[in-house]
Amino acid sequence: MQIKCHQCHNLLAVNPAGGQFRCPTCGAINVVGAPVGSAVAPPPRTNNATKKKDSRRGLVIVGSLVLCLVSLLIGWWGAALGAVLLAWAIAGAIGKMKGPLNLLFPDSGRTALLAAVGIGLAVSVTTCGAMGGVAEYDAQKKEAREAQEKADSDAAEKEKREKQKSEAAAVRAKHEAELNAKAGEAAKDYAAKLDAVESLTQQDKWQEAGDEMKEVTASIGEYKQLDPIPEEIAALMPRHDLLTSKLDANRRVREAVAWIERAEAVVGEKGKCQDPSEVKSARKQVEGLVESDPGYTRVQELNAELDACLKNMPPPSKWLYDMRADPMGGTVSLAAVQSSNMFDFDFPYQGTQQATLMVRHESGTDIILSIERGQFTCALGCSVMVRFDDGKTERWRAVGPSDHSTESIFLRRESSFMKKLKKARTLRIEAEFFQEGTRVLEFPVARFDPSKLN
Repeated sequence: MQIKCHQCHNLLAVNPAGGQFRCPTCGAINVVGAPVGSAVAPPPRTNNATKKKDSRRGLVIVGSLVLCLVSLLIGWWGAALGAVLLAWAIAGAIGKMKGPLNLLFPDSGRTALLAAVGIGLAVSVTTCGAMGGVAEYDAQKKEAREAQEKADSDAAEKEKREKQKSEAAAVRAKHEAELNAKAGEAAKDYAAKLDAVESLTQQDKWQEAGDEMKEVTASIGEYKQLDPIPEEIAALMPRHDLLTSKLDANRRVREAVAWIERAEAVVGEKGKCQDPSEVKSARKQVEGLVESDPGYTRVQELNAELDACLKNMPPPSKWLYDMRADPMGGTVSLAAVQSSNMFDFDFPYQGTQQATLMVRHESGTDIILSIERGQFTCALGCSVMVRFDDGKTERWRAVGPSDHSTESIFLRRESSFMKKLKKARTLRIEAEFFQEGTRVLEFPVARFDPSKLN
């Protein structure tokens, strides 16, 4: 017995006794009643675990999308593929052969629908291929247009350069012709200038002669570039070269003398001998002199003296300078340096500390020695032992501050102290402290600059 599916209307064979029957095409459940007077057959049991889900529709959708994408990417080849699919679908629709979807759904009775879907799919693939082909054609056309524009631009630029080169060559040829026409007059002026240079050399005005020769050389520069050089100019060039040689030789002599004088000034002045930049610059200049230069023997002596300057160069300054406004309207200038050695006191002043030497300039100059914690034994005046570098140890009078604090003292004979401080590299001061005995405080005082206190 056959019935039509209530959903897709395909024919399906059923049991004449009736029951529930699943359409193999769309999966719909069809219920058939039993004949009159017969027992009703129980519905067939279905096992959900073994029921197979039909996924062919999903395959059709995914396959359609993939084909369209591939067709879009490969352009006109995709259009050709779509045309083949279209011909196949049309042949299936008119019954000449099975269409592409009829192969996928062989048990379906909806042949017209399958044919229409197959034709639609083929048209979509063909359209995507055509779109890809058109896009590819447009890209190639754009690339060709850009290449042509670049070629036109390069050609125009080349033509412009050649035109400029031709114009420059014409201008240069015209200018060279004018120079050749004026060669005789220029030679007379050239000879007169050389006479002036030679006259200056005879008067020992070498600097003026050198400056004049620079102008002469510049004035005939264009004539020296001509090929060939005009005979009138070429005849004077040997004299030019001879004068240039004399000027160079004299310039070398003057430079050597100036370099030697500068080096002598550096080694002869303590401030310059202690300045690394001055010493290195002077050393570099005299090292450029050779045995044929004047004063070469003196140069060797100066090299040794400059080496001594470098060897005895004082260390970098450890001084800190400051300037502050006084509450009464004046200015207070300060220079301070910390001791290079550390020391410890017992309780209650324990802990590592450093001493500070300060030079304060206000209405006068004060020399102040201070510590962080502790007590100088100098309430009513005292003396400390002072030694500059490796010189003689001297006793120096000191007093306590007016506020009777015990962490600092003032050294007297300020002008004498300042005079020695400017020349020293190391200062040692031995002072006595309450219940701590005497301690030697060592200060790196090299490169003290009193001008920064003014």
